Amino acid sequence: MDHGGPLTRSIASASTSGMIDPDAAHWSIEPFIPITVQALLDHLCSRATSTAELSPADVDLFRQFAARLESLIHNRTQSNHQQFSNHYSEIDPDSDCRIPGELITTVPDAASSAEATGQRDSTKSDFDEVASTEQDERQRANAKALMELCDKILISGGYRKLGQDELEKCVGVASQWGVPLKVDFSLFRHLAVYARGDIIGKRFRRRLRSLYRPELVDVAIYQRVVVLFQVDETLDLGEQLSDTELHLRMFKNIPKQDVDMLLPGGKVLLSKLDQAKIIVPSLGGWLLSLQKIGRFVLMFVALTMYTTAFVFALAIAAVGYLVKSVFSYFQTRNRYLLDLTRNLYFQKLDTNAGAAYRIIQQAHRQSTVEAMLAYYAVVTESKPISTRRLRRKCERLVREAIRVEIDFQVDRTLETLRELGAIELAGDGERWIKSAEMIPVDNI
Repeated sequence: MDHGGPLTRSIASASTSGMIDPDAAHWSIEPFIPITVQALLDHLCSRATSTAELSPADVDLFRQFAARLESLIHNRTQSNHQQFSNHYSEIDPDSDCRIPGELITTVPDAASSAEATGQRDSTKSDFDEVASTEQDERQRANAKALMELCDKILISGGYRKLGQDELEKCVGVASQWGVPLKVDFSLFRHLAVYARGDIIGKRFRRRLRSLYRPELVDVAIYQRVVVLFQVDETLDLGEQLSDTELHLRMFKNIPKQDVDMLLPGGKVLLSKLDQAKIIVPSLGGWLLSLQKIGRFVLMFVALTMYTTAFVFALAIAAVGYLVKSVFSYFQTRNRYLLDLTRNLYFQKLDTNAGAAYRIIQQAHRQSTVEAMLAYYAVVTESKPISTRRLRRKCERLVREAIRVEIDFQVDRTLETLRELGAIELAGDGERWIKSAEMIPVDNI
């Protein structure tokens, strides 16, 4: 049964995953264009009609071009799905498929011939070692190829790779909703973090000065974060992470200070206040107990002349409060880990192959939107248009449509349109015009 009303549920959700204002301020201008293909197409056709930049017949032709463009780009990006599937099948942590033995081992004849000569045990051991080495090398090669492929896909999807210095700045600090961690980067053979949507989001917080009423505050966030990693050796961190597998994680609305929470193997760093909460009560209790025990033992010693009782009682008190301090430490650490798990539960979007297929789809949409914008900018010009002017015009079109400043990637978009045969250079070799005929779909 749901005991919370809509307002309660919205506040609880916003406290963990945050809210995005439609007019949220951006910290930086990014290549990502936050609009769907259909919404952009409808907007451009409406704009062309209202401004008379295109005739009704030309608007219909533009819609036909858009449909064909999406099919062409789909054919081009389909190879990303195939390449990813081929490389990832053997190093997917979630795979439930098996590989036939003859595909894992490449020298079965050597083993069979060794059995025939009576050296079966020793040769089989050598054979297994060679096969294992070959499999490890193949898995390493697959992981490296996947890192390069994912980098290309993510960059084309409007993501930016975070540098090592940006990751290290997050270590040991945390927003009010995060957990301070210590991360050992030497655990990773491969590690890459990508982000987009560097904006100002909103979250609820509660403070004593406001009597713990929820306050809506601004917080710098990344709308999307993708983490790719492979550990250098097998680790058991609640879930076993094998050094032969490549892991992908996708998250939403992550505070910029909390990016380190997304990395495995982090150790909770207790604040000085938390340390004081653990040590001071235990130390005070130990001293108070020592005083009480001392009075009793001194009287006992005066009567029996034995000091062993005092030493024994002192040791018992020390051990008791030491155990209490240890339990207090683990209780505080577990509370932090619970907060971390709860936050990531609401902010995780997908993992492994699912995350990869998401970013492939995002790259497909980004490429289609970029190409559609650039083609519209070309066909609505009565004269050939320069690369610089084309870029400014595309950025203006996006700003007018959704009030977002972008860094339009004109060079890669022109390359896409040229490969599709949609545009060509004018006679001066510097400006662009519409091509007479696009390349057929089957030829892409």
